[in-house]
Amino acid sequence: MTLKQLQFFKKTAELENISKASKELYIAQPALSKAIKDLEQELGYALFERNGKKISLNKNGDILYKYVLKIYSNVSHMENELKEANQQKPSAVNVSVRVASKLLPAILSSFYSKYPSANLKIHQMTQASRHLPDHDIIIDSKEFKSPAASDREQLLLEERILLALPCCHPLAKREKIFLADLDGEPCCLLNEFSSLGKMVRSKLSVRHFTPKVIFESDNPHMIRDFLRLDLSYSLVPETSWQLKQDFPNLVLKEVEDFSCHRYIYLSYGQSAYVSQAAKEFSRHVRDYFIGIQKSPGHGGAGD
Repeated sequence: MTLKQLQFFKKTAELENISKASKELYIAQPALSKAIKDLEQELGYALFERNGKKISLNKNGDILYKYVLKIYSNVSHMENELKEANQQKPSAVNVSVRVASKLLPAILSSFYSKYPSANLKIHQMTQASRHLPDHDIIIDSKEFKSPAASDREQLLLEERILLALPCCHPLAKREKIFLADLDGEPCCLLNEFSSLGKMVRSKLSVRHFTPKVIFESDNPHMIRDFLRLDLSYSLVPETSWQLKQDFPNLVLKEVEDFSCHRYIYLSYGQSAYVSQAAKEFSRHVRDYFIGIQKSPGHGGAGD
């Protein structure tokens, strides 16, 4: 069995037509038919159901096709790894950061201190720009916790959405706070162009609560800056916005009848091959998130 035979089998299986397959493979139709028959004889099993010019995989062909895809994927990985190993410069890693942008400078600073020759291309994405081409690494959030998709997706952080109040606010010293206590109180909130803002507003709607919004933005940094004015409350991520360490004048509290979490994931792009440089950056990001959760008084911005 050769890679050439498997190539012929794969193309024929996908086109389900010997004539079309032979044209795309640039070989004579009789030669292609013979190559497939030789493969069937070598394996000892028929691979196709034949109906005139149209052919389709039988159960044996389905099994072989599944393994052929794996073989071609491994060959592609081998070629990419050889290419990467023989490059003079580190391969570029395209990273799409869609959440937790407040943490990005610290992540990059510590990464470049370890890997000064690293070649990262960082794209700080908005909700509207997610149609851009595929990236090697994507950092994004979900409003639900899902099982990791094998080793191609890693949960970085689970964080609560908490109430942020100025320490001078009348509710700041309350032991328990409910949504009804916030009725009519000035609020600043991310708008629905932000994935986090959309999630929070949806959860509030389920609770039949309409906040009195006096300032809204799709930019989390603007919400943080507005909170600095002590004019309103907001609903914010507990950890990734780092409000506790950056804004000592704010108090973070749970709202008893408003339970909301978000989950930040790192995932690889659509390419089957993950470069060594991408793996190194992924490990660094994962370790960074582990570190901030272990740090005393953690509570950290960017949607």
